Amino acid sequence: MLKNSLSALFIAFAFGCDRSGIDLVPETNGDFESVVEIGEVGIMSVAQLEELRNAVLSGANPQEWCDNNTTDGKRPCYFGILGQAEVGVKGGATMTFKGTGSDVCLIVDPETVFWNTAVAATRPEREWRHPDFEEDDGDIDLYAGLSSYYTGSPGLEIGDFKGFYTDSLGNQVEIEYGECIQTGSDGAANAHAGRASVESCTINTYNRTGIEYTTVLESFSIPLDDGALSFGVAVVEGRCSDIGTTECTLYGESLVANRDTNGDVTRDENGDVSTYVRDCSRQLEQAYCKGALLEFCCIYPDMCGEDATESTCATITETEESICSSSSEFNYLCCQ
Repeated sequence: MLKNSLSALFIAFAFGCDRSGIDLVPETNGDFESVVEIGEVGIMSVAQLEELRNAVLSGANPQEWCDNNTTDGKRPCYFGILGQAEVGVKGGATMTFKGTGSDVCLIVDPETVFWNTAVAATRPEREWRHPDFEEDDGDIDLYAGLSSYYTGSPGLEIGDFKGFYTDSLGNQVEIEYGECIQTGSDGAANAHAGRASVESCTINTYNRTGIEYTTVLESFSIPLDDGALSFGVAVVEGRCSDIGTTECTLYGESLVANRDTNGDVTRDENGDVSTYVRDCSRQLEQAYCKGALLEFCCIYPDMCGEDATESTCATITETEESICSSSSEFNYLCCQ
């Protein structure tokens, strides 16, 4: 009896595990580098951050805005695209900035927005009733510290800020030199935000004016639909808590590469991939930020997720024609 039970258990395991998980990792995309060196960026003022936000919502290309608003030859922000790294290789981007002698806030926002669909059997949360298409979302983890402690090679290999020493007993002890501490909702340190969500942290640069810091944007996951993850990043004066860093701090990070007549990705004068903001993605971000996600998704389901039930949009009376009227309160959602 025991032997038969063990045989049945073996058979169950042998036939029950029929997935390797490889379908959850996109193939490498030769159009985009998996490890990118951004270079040194300047420190943005809160006023500049507001200028960027207003410019992008008015139709400006965020990548071009950053390139055209340099201070002492340094861009105040960066928008770009990362590709999938080879198996066993860390992907991501690095950049540097100089300490100001005060607090600075690091912000990275991967494309575009993500939400957990409300699935309650009765009275599900209205704003999150429409499903989200998960395969177009990626995840970037934010790290930072003094450049002197960084172990990676910019543009070649993503590293970290860990050091080691051997104590008197011969034990090797790890030391964490990273200074970008993010706190989770439960108060746990060293947390990360997750899929398509903004990450930010405050770095105290007191007594370190002019000292170089390195910021690491590690690509935790790349979207499955195209094997490319676009993002925006900035270093802003002040504490993140005072700035109020959210999904609504940076707009326009959902980018598409420009291509020539042969279908090859084109590059700008800086050698970066030339991009434009994905159609209708600005409106998606504003819908998310202004509490109009259900209206937007019911009018433009291709931007959210197409597998909504018949009842999901039953209460929505707005149409594309009505919101695109200049008198509509939802005019900012219009994608025409």
